[in-house]
Parts: sequence; C-alpha cells; structure tokens
Amino acid sequence: MRNCFLALLLMGSAAVSSVAQAGPVKGIDGRTVDVPTPKRVVVLNSSLVEIVFGLGQGQTVVGTDVTATYPPETANIAKVGHPYQPSVEGIISLSPDLVIGAEENLTSTSAEQLRGAKLPVLILENSSKEGISGLLRRIEVLARVFNAEEAGQRMKQDITRQVAELEKKIALAKKKPRVLFLYAHSPGEAFVYGKETGTHALIELAGGQNAADFTTGTKALTAEGMVQASPDAIIMLHRGLEAVSGVHGALNLPGVAVTPAGKNKKILAVDNSVRWIGPRFPAFAEKLFSEIHAAPSR
Repeated sequence: MRNCFLALLLMGSAAVSSVAQAGPVKGIDGRTVDVPTPKRVVVLNSSLVEIVFGLGQGQTVVGTDVTATYPPETANIAKVGHPYQPSVEGIISLSPDLVIGAEENLTSTSAEQLRGAKLPVLILENSSKEGISGLLRRIEVLARVFNAEEAGQRMKQDITRQVAELEKKIALAKKKPRVLFLYAHSPGEAFVYGKETGTHALIELAGGQNAADFTTGTKALTAEGMVQASPDAIIMLHRGLEAVSGVHGALNLPGVAVTPAGKNKKILAVDNSVRWIGPRFPAFAEKLFSEIHAAPSR
C-alpha cells in the first residue's frame, strides 16, 4: 500500500512538469486538437463531465450523453443520446468548438463524422480502466485543454490524499472480502464484470478482491459462474437493483441465493456511474470499504 501511495505522489509530480504549458493536445487516437479557450464543449462520458466541472469549466459544457447526472447542474444541459451511441447529428446541432469523448464511448467512425463537420474531437483513454493512475492522467490532459493547471493539480492532490487515507484503513483490515459486481438490465439479463473494468478497480480500491477476476471484461451471468465466484458481497447499480425489484429480486438471479452474499443478503447498491472512474471514485471506494468490511446482518 505504501509503495502504491508513493507511486501516486511521484505520478502527480511528473504531471506537474508535463502540464507547464497549454497548447495542442494529442488524444489517445494520436489526433491533435488545438482549441486555446474552449467555450462550447460537448463532453461524452460521465466521468469526463465530472472532471470538467471539477476544473471549474462547467459553464462551457453545452451537451453530454444521458449518463451525465452529476453535478446537479447537468440536468439543464442538452443530452445527445446513449454514451455508446451518441447522436452525431445532435452533437453537430449544438455547434460546439470542441467534442471530448473516451475511447470506449466514441467510435472512430463517429469521431470522423464529427471531424468531417469541421469539429475538433479529443478522445481520451478508456475511463473504465487503469484505476486511479488513469484518472490522474485524464485530469492532467483536460486541465491542459482548459488551461486550468492549478485546478487540475488541486483535484489530483485531493484524490491522492483520499486514496492514501483509505489505504491506511485497508492496511488495518483483517480480511479481503470477495466482491462481485452484477450489471442487471432485468431479472432475465445480468452480467458480471471481471478484470480491466471500472468496478474491478473500485473493488480493489475498497480493499476487496474481485470475485469475478477469473474473467476479463464482461461476461453473462450463469449459476455455475456465480457458484465459482462465491462472493461475500454483491454490488449492483442503484438502477440495476431497481430493475430486478430490489434485494429480493436479486436473490432470484442465477446462483445468487447459494453464495455467502446471498445467504447473508449482502447485496449493496452503488452509484450508477461507478463503471467509469471519475473524481468521486475514492469516495465511492470509501463507502464500499465500510460496507464490505461490516459484519453480516442477520
């Protein structure tokens, strides 16, 4: 844990030197944008929206996808569709001077259509991977885009501090609970999330072990897989838990009832945005730490 904290501090120091000058910014796809002072920005991906607002640049956001519900001001911002299928026409209609997306949300086809309409498009690295280190890099890039290096540095320091405080608590914990994330659309359709996902990073950051680490990415839930995972706790998005009619409905999903989590009814709701790693991630992990290390209710 100590080594991890030191690595984050060193990463933060390295970031300071790399953001010393604003100017052209290269995206993860190798394409460069040069918009010195963005005034009308469409941001796709809720974690990127939260970063932009955290940098004090929320007033520039004129459009987001439908998952952007935080901060509350986003309720009054135009929506351009599903995060994985944003409306190119809807984005163009907002006349942005910059479009910002993440590589898992904005396909190269959509990006080229937008560029064909003479819109600068910046694509950042996958926001559901690389844990806190990836988050710090995305903050660094967006701080440079908006020439808001001081605000970016404060955000990174705050995140690093929260992670360090959580690691101290984890170091004192006696157990590393097995935690499984279930993404449910309905009682008949659910998926588990393995390695290289945002929820894998959340579980590890909270001092748990991903019970689905036998797979990478997402995988359809089966009774056999659930028994193999044998989680001590199951986490679900608030809207996912609602989609299956609460904890009682979750217990009826394949294999759940026979797991330790099912027997103890340790099925927890988490924020709808946790699949993407954003500025509130340490706070989400802190809450999850308290819940998964609490004694089972009887």
